[in-house]
Amino acid sequence: MFKKNDEVHFLDKVIIKRTNRKKTISISVKDEIITVLSPKLVSKNYLHNILVKKKEWITQKLNEQRKRSGTLKNKFINGSALLKFGEKKNLIFKKSTLEKVIEKQNSIEVYCLSEIEIEKSLECWLKFEVELYIKSKLESYKKLMKVDYNDFKIKSFKRRLGSCSYNRKLSFNWKIIMMPRKVINYIIIHELGHLIHFNHSKDFWSLVEWYCPDFKEQKKWIKKNEHLIL
Repeated sequence: MFKKNDEVHFLDKVIIKRTNRKKTISISVKDEIITVLSPKLVSKNYLHNILVKKKEWITQKLNEQRKRSGTLKNKFINGSALLKFGEKKNLIFKKSTLEKVIEKQNSIEVYCLSEIEIEKSLECWLKFEVELYIKSKLESYKKLMKVDYNDFKIKSFKRRLGSCSYNRKLSFNWKIIMMPRKVINYIIIHELGHLIHFNHSKDFWSLVEWYCPDFKEQKKWIKKNEHLIL
């Protein structure tokens, strides 16, 4: 859409979407793509000037996303650090024909045939661990909140932490096991709350606060640290 130049290095990453329904201009950065939503009659030069003015903000967002991508690529390798329930553990590879994972006070040992199998073995183990934890908490909170669900599953989501469907089925991202228990508990309460209020209304947040008084602190933790996990 725009040609790359020395003044603004990211112009080749810009996508402009025009619509009659849009009365204002908005800019979003996702997956290192800059999307500009604009009313149809706004000129290309005007949009270019806005991008120049927002150069520092856009550059910061691009750098944050590149950093997140780098973190994900190097997560499950021998000698790296791994978070489990918010606690840092050293990841140790042990060559073995018997696949298993052993957790110790400061480390997690992964036994498998080769280092390329670490991620597969570890993900399977972490999914099992987080399923046990969430199942236990769901049983406690559903009685406390006087709600019930039809089923729950552990899934792999790119960005979502959890979800609640209209048919009362809950889903949770297995990667939340890396978060502190208080944060996971907030996520569980949040999704159970949608069984009563299927929205994010004032009533919904009042319900969440009733069962998780410090939920704002947990939301802050997620906003600050989720790039290390998702």
